[in-house]
Amino acid sequence: MGYSSFLVPHRQGRSTVTTKALSTIDVVSQVLAEYAERRVFHGFSRARTTGDTASFQIAWHRGRVFELTFDAKTCTLRLPEVLTNVPAGAAMHADLKAFIRSRQSAELPEHRRIDRQKVQIRTYNRNDDILLVMKANDGDGEYAARKLVHLVNEIYLIFLADGNYFDYLVETFDLDPDHM
Repeated sequence: MGYSSFLVPHRQGRSTVTTKALSTIDVVSQVLAEYAERRVFHGFSRARTTGDTASFQIAWHRGRVFELTFDAKTCTLRLPEVLTNVPAGAAMHADLKAFIRSRQSAELPEHRRIDRQKVQIRTYNRNDDILLVMKANDGDGEYAARKLVHLVNEIYLIFLADGNYFDYLVETFDLDPDHM
């Protein structure tokens, strides 16, 4: 969990530094804000917080705005439309699941690997949209948020761009195939 330091006035005029543990929502928000500052995202805002749930708007791949929700009680991140226009039962969903499993392989370097012991990853097809859910098993929202960002980047930059889904990219994002 992250920490925030601030000055507290002391009775005799001196200030003391106090460290306060940040909430898991604040930690996840800070992680996402760091990616926005590094221009991984085209835009970012913390939309609303209700109880233990926070919502974030992220302008990201191909100009899409993603709505990410984080439930601090279960330490779960949900990205409802990581991929759109994927018919139920399509091979693309099965291929995506296999790709995600490959990101958990011990053969990947540790900094690129998603630790199965630390997070559970699930995908669901809801109305032809792929929903991505990542749950931190140990309550480490920072780890889960960082790995979610890395995974979504790899979905767009590796999984979709590897050639098998070129037509999907062109059709879904209205791209000019001659300028990709």
